[in-house]
Amino acid sequence: MIKWPQFFLLIAIVLPGGTACRLRPPQTTPVRMIEPVLVEPPMQGTSAPGTKPVRMLDTQARAHIGRRVLHRQPDGELVEDAVWRWSSPPDRYLDTALHLALASSPDVRHVDVASTPTLSVTLLAWHLESAGETRLVGAIELQLTTNDRVVYTHVVRDSESVSAELPGDLAAAAGRLLRRLASESVARIAPEASQTLLRN
Repeated sequence: MIKWPQFFLLIAIVLPGGTACRLRPPQTTPVRMIEPVLVEPPMQGTSAPGTKPVRMLDTQARAHIGRRVLHRQPDGELVEDAVWRWSSPPDRYLDTALHLALASSPDVRHVDVASTPTLSVTLLAWHLESAGETRLVGAIELQLTTNDRVVYTHVVRDSESVSAELPGDLAAAAGRLLRRLASESVARIAPEASQTLLRN
């Protein structure tokens, strides 16, 4: 039978031991956001009479492209950055860049009419490569569907040099790359460029 003095002694031993065994919360690195700097292109004024109307259906990304900043390893494997991430999925930025490019194009205009050719865009690649210098690589797939249901596909790929240490100028580089990809996309569906697309 435990007597009162022994009971208090047992409590005095157990309580400090219990507090010493308390687990500390894990050390976590705060996540930092990167938002591409999209510069609005200069407006071209009113559309020319021969301007081609196009209806954008959607802009999407492959399943592995999300909010995280991706790095392509030398062996080709894509790994996610533990700290840096995009403030919104990259295909949302691409969608904005495409609408800006269409609004400023003298050759193509965006309309919401069912009887016009439709454009679907898929972001295929959006990652950092470090072979020699660090570059942000982007690739998109265009699918232009005519009124007679013929589908023409083309892939546009480009890259932009960024400073080695994140975030560096990654936000500005991403904005420049998105603008070039969007401009090239609009050029591919313009009346002159569409003939080239048909032959490819």
